[in-house]
Amino acid sequence: MHFPRRKHPQVYLTDQTYLSGLLTGVLTGLAIGFLFAPRSGKELRKQIADSVSDQTKEVQSQWDKTKAQAKETIDNLKTNVGYVTDKAGDKADQLADDAKSGLDKAKDTFRIG
Repeated sequence: MHFPRRKHPQVYLTDQTYLSGLLTGVLTGLAIGFLFAPRSGKELRKQIADSVSDQTKEVQSQWDKTKAQAKETIDNLKTNVGYVTDKAGDKADQLADDAKSGLDKAKDTFRIG
């Protein structure tokens, strides 16, 4: 049985379909809720406008948090990759020094013997 792979959170940052669906769902839910609420036309329009404004601010806030988390994750990955690369470089230098030292010892041993 083949299961689809899960998307990484970073993929959602650029997924227009996901964002469109999210916004459509929020607006549809608000519209249905307001249509069944017992209010006058003027009150209802003001409430809809206020609610849409609040929801837009909330979506923007969540979007900003998601972008900040993604940026932090990417920065952490870059830092960790840099650290691992530095450690690997240090280890390679150490091995090269050890090999040169061993070669120098071997040269000295064969000259004396």
